[in-house]
Amino acid sequence: MYIEYTRGVIIMITTVANILDLDELSGAELVAGGGGLGNTVNNAALMEVPDIFSYVDKDNLLVTTLYPISNDEEAKRDIIPKLSELGLAGICIKPGRYVDKIPSIMIQQADELNFPIIQLPEDANLSNIAVGILEISLEQHIRTLDFRNRVHKTLSKLFLNGADIETLVNSLADMVEHPIILLDDNANMMYVSKDLIQYDVDIVKGGMDDFIIQINNRIYNRNSYIKHLIVAGGTRFGYLILLGKNMRQKSMVMAIEQAAFLMAAAFYRIYSILEKERSFQDALVRDILAGRVQSNIDAINRAKTFNWRIDFPQIMMAIKIISDNEEDMLKSYEYILDRKVIERLLDRRQIIDRDSIKVAYMDGMIIVFMGAASMRDIKRESIEIAEVILDELGGRGRLSIGISNPVLNVEEFPTRYDEVCSSAMIGKALNGMSSINHYDDYRIFDIIMSVRDRDVLRKYVEDQLGDIISYDRTENMNLIETIRVLIDENLNMKRAAETLFVHYNTLRYRVGKLRELGMDLDDGTNVGDISIALSIYLWLVANDDWDI
Repeated sequence: MYIEYTRGVIIMITTVANILDLDELSGAELVAGGGGLGNTVNNAALMEVPDIFSYVDKDNLLVTTLYPISNDEEAKRDIIPKLSELGLAGICIKPGRYVDKIPSIMIQQADELNFPIIQLPEDANLSNIAVGILEISLEQHIRTLDFRNRVHKTLSKLFLNGADIETLVNSLADMVEHPIILLDDNANMMYVSKDLIQYDVDIVKGGMDDFIIQINNRIYNRNSYIKHLIVAGGTRFGYLILLGKNMRQKSMVMAIEQAAFLMAAAFYRIYSILEKERSFQDALVRDILAGRVQSNIDAINRAKTFNWRIDFPQIMMAIKIISDNEEDMLKSYEYILDRKVIERLLDRRQIIDRDSIKVAYMDGMIIVFMGAASMRDIKRESIEIAEVILDELGGRGRLSIGISNPVLNVEEFPTRYDEVCSSAMIGKALNGMSSINHYDDYRIFDIIMSVRDRDVLRKYVEDQLGDIISYDRTENMNLIETIRVLIDENLNMKRAAETLFVHYNTLRYRVGKLRELGMDLDDGTNVGDISIALSIYLWLVANDDWDI
């Protein structure tokens, strides 16, 4: 019998090879299917009817004289392949009384399928053999239940004492003596047990809920780990994964099930606390952005309560998911906040220390605060950080990320908040890909804001871009975005095509359409007017003031 010692708990794994050592099988002989000697046996079944297949389960060992099919040659040809397909451990056959010998076709099939056939001696008592196997199975089941209860008791005690999820992961790894990995619902790594910390762990998500796990140069597929979904109240929190050999062990499966249940409860508890903390944190953020906190010292001290280190200069980013499906959009925002996706990403990449990052949901956008004291080129580095975030979140739809100018003191937060919101909302006017927009690139906005008569602004846009905007609405050719990129690239067609991720001929066709709609790109003065009109249009859209 294969025995594994797990922290003082003996987990018994019965195989076909172990069964051959039973006193009840004295004189028995393995005559075929030697490659399946390691098959797990968890029960025995006596064959009393020809159609036995409905009465047996996976890992059963079938015991028979072949009497029910002794006169049926077709049944003899079919029985081994069908039993193997059902996942039985093997078959014990007592020849002599009803069949002279085990049919050669069965021997041949068993060897091909690695399905063990044990030939019993003529004096073998089938009932005694079945009872002997059942006794082993019962003992194994009792020990498995004991192990499950021990896992449940240990983890429950930790949970009730307020242990965090990382502690639960490491305690489970200690008890099962196998590495543990905890993934979020998007297959991102949240925690690994202590025995994996020193290694590079990569997760590749396959179809459905399958993963390929690579630790240094070793590959784990679904046959070398146990995975269990962590879910509670209809919410998926992630996956609990146990790595190692012998992953068919029922004891390990039951241990993971117990741990996953408790971790779901732990996630619920943590998110309940975070929800309360977030409401207080959001109140502070609103006070700061509304200008109700006018002292740097006051802001710094209040932020410490939420493990937020405010140092100046600060950079603000606004992340806007542009979607017509409001439900999906809100789910994405909730996922980003609950899983701390941005904080974990920037901390994992060692871009910014987590204490210098704070993420909140304001006015239909994710607002990110981050310290910029260590940045040498604040604008360039903040755009690079935005690119990292965009790459991480790009699978959630079209995004527009706005970036403010540096915040030098707490009194500047309200102004910079207006900047960052306007920058993010620029993406609303662009019908194509995701975008990153730094407010410094739209300094003309400060001039536009000083024009009190919005009708004057709208009239100017209508005169310069009206036909193009109307055409975009009906044909969705992204002409406005094309104009913006062409101007940014100084009308360099090759670079503009690369920036837009379109073929050069596609861009030529769009430019031809712009000319048809009255735009003269060869006239410098006209291009200047178009550039101003485009900035006014983007500002009006960003401020929900374009309804023509």
